[in-house]
Amino acid sequence: MTPEELLEEIMLLSEAERSALFGLMRARPVLRRQMEKPTAPPAEVSAPEVPTVVDSTPDYLIIWDGGSKGNPGLGYGSYQLTSVKNGKSRIEKLEFPGQMTNNEAEYETLIGALDTLARKIRERGRDPAQYHLDLRGDSLLVINQILGKWKAKDERMAAYRDRVRQLLKQFGAYTIRHHDRRHSVAALGH
Repeated sequence: MTPEELLEEIMLLSEAERSALFGLMRARPVLRRQMEKPTAPPAEVSAPEVPTVVDSTPDYLIIWDGGSKGNPGLGYGSYQLTSVKNGKSRIEKLEFPGQMTNNEAEYETLIGALDTLARKIRERGRDPAQYHLDLRGDSLLVINQILGKWKAKDERMAAYRDRVRQLLKQFGAYTIRHHDRRHSVAALGH
């Protein structure tokens, strides 16, 4: 198992399972020392499929989060779409039919946000390729799969990843970055 596959497996654990795992790891002196080593913060990286304008201010900020009541369970999500130019913002809440995992709900929410934004831009007679997006979420798995840093473990996750990449190609540029869960909660309430 590669380190990326191990991290992906850990991210699929429930919060309680991850907490228990990290508690066990801290009890081992060698692992505790490794966990306490400072690490550099992750750099902002954009996927190679879409050119990124580094010195440009984004047109839209999307903060998204998804989850399930049970894992798998009833899926839900929400996203905040903010026009950076005028500061107008709105939050959309979503519910998904059937059973899904937290990661599937994260992907479904991001897909819903990107699809809705592209459609609204086209309804105004504009081209999404003229817009730069700033995307922020708290799912390392989703973000790293989109960026190609982590492999998609199975066909479902690969299909979600590919759908997001396809939607992102419509836009002129984007950045996608991870933020702490507390930022999602502050913006979205969950």
